[in-house]
Amino acid sequence: MTDATELWQLTLVEIGERIAAGEVSPVEVTRACLARTERLGPALNATTAILGDQALAAARQAEREIVGGSYRGPLHGVPIGIKDLADVAGVPTTVGSHVYDGHVAERDATLVRQLKRAGAVIIAKLNCDEMALHPTGAISQFGPGRNPWNTARASGGSSSGSGVAVAAGMMFGALGSDTGGSIRIPAAACGIVGIKPTYGRVSLDGVRLLAPTFDTPGPMARTTLDAALLLRAMVDPDDEADIGEANRVARLVPDADAGLDGLRLGVPSSYFFEEIDPDIESLVRGAIDALARLGAELVAVELSSLAQVIESHWGIMVLEAHASISAATGGDLTRVGQPVRERLAAGLEFLQLDPRDSAVTLGRLRAMRDDALADYRRAAGQVDALVTPALPRSPVPIADALTDFTWMGSYTRCFNGTHEPVVCLPCGRGSDGMPVGLQIVAPKYRERTAVRIALAYERSDDAPTLGWPPEPTLP
Repeated sequence: MTDATELWQLTLVEIGERIAAGEVSPVEVTRACLARTERLGPALNATTAILGDQALAAARQAEREIVGGSYRGPLHGVPIGIKDLADVAGVPTTVGSHVYDGHVAERDATLVRQLKRAGAVIIAKLNCDEMALHPTGAISQFGPGRNPWNTARASGGSSSGSGVAVAAGMMFGALGSDTGGSIRIPAAACGIVGIKPTYGRVSLDGVRLLAPTFDTPGPMARTTLDAALLLRAMVDPDDEADIGEANRVARLVPDADAGLDGLRLGVPSSYFFEEIDPDIESLVRGAIDALARLGAELVAVELSSLAQVIESHWGIMVLEAHASISAATGGDLTRVGQPVRERLAAGLEFLQLDPRDSAVTLGRLRAMRDDALADYRRAAGQVDALVTPALPRSPVPIADALTDFTWMGSYTRCFNGTHEPVVCLPCGRGSDGMPVGLQIVAPKYRERTAVRIALAYERSDDAPTLGWPPEPTLP
């Protein structure tokens, strides 16, 4: 049997296999994760609530079911966390804000119910930027997320707690959500895997909305396979009804030895490599070369309409976020923190948007997006997937995060505009010791393609071994 002090170092797949084989019990695993979460979660500002009693009750139930022969699959008895914008019955939902003080969820969000149905044990609610409206992880009213690789640096956001908790080994996976990069930014900054599914794959029922045209829940975990298994579990079956059998998320994980022969991978010839740290560019291009060695054909792709995709996404997101936050505060924006108010005001001013005339403005922005997407899809349609960096720079010190952040979503938000699925995974660590992330972008509904590419890279000799962040010095 594995020493309980080492259980947290296993992947979700590995711990699931040991639970299924009876080598460890769900209760033993949950106690180990709770101990680590209770020690590190508050210190790193990863958690808003630790659900010890609820988690242990679920773990005992899982143990009884498995011993009784009712094994539900690879998530059965495995501890995970939930970004604190999705409802967990009987637990507060805060969205990183005191606006929701006193709110206790009456029922589980649909995706939480699906994860529980798969046997997952929910051990914590995880911190996020207030109202999920920041890419830094630094503006939650419950404290800034601290990057486990350097606790003075920003974690990335808005799914800050999810990135921190998984990277620090508090749990085996977590829910994030992505409206402009909020899964991929902390995944890249913290050195884990995040999947932004195709928009609409995962139910938004029971999830606090920011910009419903783009809001996309998805998994964050230590490996691609771990994240893919979480995604498969959280998909609402009703959402699959109109998706062809070849694209079903139930068939998300390709054969273990599936290579990249025959795949054409697009490398954007502009934008993504124009304003990037040379250290990060070197690691990303090294990973792209590794994909070629695995059998993929690299194709230069010119995405000439990307600027219009980004502008339309940003404008729609700002208007919808303004409406969502106004509704949540009863129109009194002084109830949210100054960074949220400033971000909304800056977006409206920069884009010359008037929230009082949102219908006309939204119509103009959606027309711009439609035209840009038609051109984008003609260009991207010549390849099976695109490969890009996730962040142009390493995350800044938390002390600078509120003044030096506008670049953080520059490589991610465009793929919210296209509604495409993206796997973000580590491709090394820079000279400053911070992780570097790679994005693999597939056409809509083809998560399987992105997962196939990520798995092939991750299992190759070229993939980095990140190891574990240093144990933080706790106050």
